[in-house]
Amino acid sequence: MDVSSTPMESFDIVGNTEVIAINQDSLGKQAQLVRRHTQEEWDIWIGELSESRKVLGIANWKNDSQSVEVDFNALGIQSANARDVWGKKDLGSRSGLQTINLIGRQLQLWVLTNVTASTPLKSSVYYSAASAKLDGSAGITSCELNTCLPTGKKVGNIGPGASITFPSVTVASAGTKVLSVDFVNYDIATDSAWGWGDNARNMTIAVNGATAKRWDFPISGGDWFETGSLIVEVAGFEQSATNEVVFSSFEGAWAPDLVGFKVLE
Repeated sequence: MDVSSTPMESFDIVGNTEVIAINQDSLGKQAQLVRRHTQEEWDIWIGELSESRKVLGIANWKNDSQSVEVDFNALGIQSANARDVWGKKDLGSRSGLQTINLIGRQLQLWVLTNVTASTPLKSSVYYSAASAKLDGSAGITSCELNTCLPTGKKVGNIGPGASITFPSVTVASAGTKVLSVDFVNYDIATDSAWGWGDNARNMTIAVNGATAKRWDFPISGGDWFETGSLIVEVAGFEQSATNEVVFSSFEGAWAPDLVGFKVLE
């Protein structure tokens, strides 16, 4: 292969020893998607590394540049020393809200050391989709033992016009909340699969009648009964026990199956 015309920047990328070290880390744990901002087109990924370190990835899916805010506390990190592994430079101690500037299609990659954990977000209430109000084609499926966790049931067939309404969701304070959504999606698309599969399904979430916001749900596991969790941030909550949260299909396409969700505070 003739690589004489390959830019040096490309060699710098594939030969970055710090990035290679993350891939070859002895702990061998895969990074996880911990926040998805579908409409804003960026994600946050975190993984554990050996020697009590973490890797933090912030991915910009836009072709254009954008600035994003990453709250370390909401990710379970009180403080840490950060190193930019693409830039090969130390960023010093970081805590609280981080404003990060991303160029188009950039993956910002930090290794975090001396990590101090913050008080984790938690919830005492689980909202099962099987106990919610169903409209349209949505229907309940009872699953086999140890599937569709944690409830053993899911709501599927969430097609055009279908929705799942939770009328009495309690939060301790008003504003934007972190939701951990348990779902099932096995819409696998490969060379031998159907032409319209794309490995993802979309679902909208609306709070208290506000404009519904779209979220892209990835593959959850190895079949249509293995649950995955997607962490999203949704605005519009009021300090009460009567918040209405509605999950719906998006633009006539099939949504992922829904097991339930919890509000993390």
